[in-house]
Amino acid sequence: MPVFFISKDSLDDNRLVVVGPLVQHLRGSLRAKVGELFLFADSNYRRYRVCLDEVSQKRIVGHVVDTLTKPNNNFVRTTLAHALIKPHRMAWMFQKAVELGVNSFIPLITKQTSLQVRVTQYPHLLERWRRIVFEAAQQSERWEIPTILPPTTLDKFLKENSDFDLKLLLWENEKEQRFSKVFRSKTSPANICVLVGPEGGFTDAEIEAAKSHGYYPVTMGSCTLRSETAALASLSVIQAEFG
Repeated sequence: MPVFFISKDSLDDNRLVVVGPLVQHLRGSLRAKVGELFLFADSNYRRYRVCLDEVSQKRIVGHVVDTLTKPNNNFVRTTLAHALIKPHRMAWMFQKAVELGVNSFIPLITKQTSLQVRVTQYPHLLERWRRIVFEAAQQSERWEIPTILPPTTLDKFLKENSDFDLKLLLWENEKEQRFSKVFRSKTSPANICVLVGPEGGFTDAEIEAAKSHGYYPVTMGSCTLRSETAALASLSVIQAEFG
């Protein structure tokens, strides 16, 4: 069952009142009816199983049947720093990365980024990306909505984001160092950053800059992968190891 995120003011004691676009989604797409159970979540890592008491065009009202709290698991938190790529591929990557457990995204502008985006376009892009991430988080029953920061240059990102226990650099020219070797050197990371370049890859200078900031170049094997495919493959490996 998908989980639907709500604001704190939607709940008053054990009574839930939903208004806005979610009403239309529940009524139109899911054909919600009085007496049905739905799962809602807030920003405090709580989920509420709610029985619907009223379904109208403007609001949905229900009462909380039970409350669930986030399991006390020490899952590693993952940040995906991915260079800007073509819009439809970027959107697909966001959606699937949410399903694979990413906690935050940082879109990057690199030397060989083919998608040229003006600063004035950032708000529009962010709104679209955040909607994709929001819907994917609901569909995959995430306990939180992953964050997306505004696009930034690789140089600025490297200088301002150093607090990761493990830093991985996906590089097509790395032939020997595999994930397993790096994982053995960092047995219990609390957070991981995966750095992924654009279609044309990182330049030699960018690779050296990433290395100087503590990133481990890793190989994805002998096959040549699209950047978004490599990103998702790496997240699968991380999930298998630490998830």
